Amino acid sequence: MPTLKPFSPHKPQLLLQEVDDKTIVHPWYKLFKHRLVLKDFKDIKMIHSTHAEFKAEIRADILRQGLLCPLVIDHTNTLRNGNHRFKFIRKVGTASLFYFAKTEQEVNFFSRMNVRVWELHSANGQIDDFSFMFEGKMRKYSEKVPHLFSEGIKG
Repeated sequence: MPTLKPFSPHKPQLLLQEVDDKTIVHPWYKLFKHRLVLKDFKDIKMIHSTHAEFKAEIRADILRQGLLCPLVIDHTNTLRNGNHRFKFIRKVGTASLFYFAKTEQEVNFFSRMNVRVWELHSANGQIDDFSFMFEGKMRKYSEKVPHLFSEGIKG
């Protein structure tokens, strides 16, 4: 079985995995595993441009902390969240795990959740549970997608 390896001994946070002819960039947090899909970067469509002022900041953050959350795509493989991260990680890998959003509400939820995970991880160094999804502003996004919390659970 292939193993995850750090991007560089000097920057140990970015996790890469070599599988066949692919270099997969792995996110640290995979909170909704049942919605993860492995996609080659060549198959992803970008519809939004990036802002130059964020480029160096995003690159430094990914090298320091790793790719914290999966990027978000829709049913047409269009990137809906994570343009800046995508532009950087496609330089070091050929594929990654993406959250597959089926509706606009899911796009909004995964996008906002990714921001909140980044905030909490930056402040605390880890995410311990899902309680943050039902607190503060995040709650209104979670309430619109209750099915995500029970999908994929075998009972």
